[in-house]
Amino acid sequence: MSSLSRNSRIDNIKGVLIFLVVFGHLIELHIAGAHVLHSVWLFIYSFHMPMFALVSGMFSKASLDEKQSNQLVKNVVIPLVVFEIFYEGLELLLKGNLSVYSGLFAPYWMLWYLLSLLSWRLLLPMFSRLQFPVMIALGVSLVASYSESTGYFLSISRTLSFFPFFLLGWKMGPGFFDGGKKRLAFVSVPVVAIAITASFLLRSDFDYRWLYGSYSLNRLGMANMTGTAYQIAQYLVSLTVGMACLHLLSLRNWGLAQIGQRSMYVFLWHGLALIVLQQTGMLNEIFKLDHALALVIAVIASAIIVWLASHPWCEAMTQKLLLKPMSWLFIKAQGVSMPTPPKTMDVKVSTLEP
Repeated sequence: MSSLSRNSRIDNIKGVLIFLVVFGHLIELHIAGAHVLHSVWLFIYSFHMPMFALVSGMFSKASLDEKQSNQLVKNVVIPLVVFEIFYEGLELLLKGNLSVYSGLFAPYWMLWYLLSLLSWRLLLPMFSRLQFPVMIALGVSLVASYSESTGYFLSISRTLSFFPFFLLGWKMGPGFFDGGKKRLAFVSVPVVAIAITASFLLRSDFDYRWLYGSYSLNRLGMANMTGTAYQIAQYLVSLTVGMACLHLLSLRNWGLAQIGQRSMYVFLWHGLALIVLQQTGMLNEIFKLDHALALVIAVIASAIIVWLASHPWCEAMTQKLLLKPMSWLFIKAQGVSMPTPPKTMDVKVSTLEP
């Protein structure tokens, strides 16, 4: 692993995290009454989105110049708009009406992350000037959770909930996991083991909505200091378990750097794959099987989706057919200026008249 660059190291981590996103979404609607699936889902959701926010922050800069602004529009705004139209159009085609998210004036399903990422990146230059940006963002999140104005609307609640992790990633920087310290595994391994065990021992009536970051304390029925204490405990658990997992992932080459580099395309397209599986009834058939067998098939199906969506041809076709055609609408064309002619010696050219 020492031969890998810091980007490769993080790309391997992103490859695992994006698999967990796909796998978590695939089993999400079928965890009720399935103890094994429910426990695995709880473990994944205890850390995977906070850590995705943290990794996104690692490669973000506090400045926002013209070049970085164009990259933000190209890599976040355009995919958000294009796939928002795509998925809402698909909902209209399949069901005859737009999704419930449109009524909430919220991004479609998993696209909330792109809108939140855009918000975090725009807020970063301001928060980077503060003395204690992470703690202030945490305080804002805890206070805002009492308001009914937050929630799915424009992904405000999730933006505020996961912003402290994004800022923490920015403070850590892209080289945080360089030269992964194997001696710390004696801490990380027990932490992960305890987290997995706790996920299996947790009561089945645990309110999983706490893990989404999209519900106010009023909606969760705990708009009091106890609810705030729960939130703080959740931040500590997510950070502890997440950092332990990322540390273990950084210790070796998992061969997933290529997938991590194209994790955006997995993120954008896995929703379509899951919709197809749901509409054809294949997903329901999978989870009618024995829970252990269903888990194995779900892992294989998720791996296939990740492999297909992260393939270079998928990137090329997505760029050619969807993203690049929209770039003219969002990215201002750069003016072309004539080069200044070099200074030359005075030469009589009267004899060179045409």
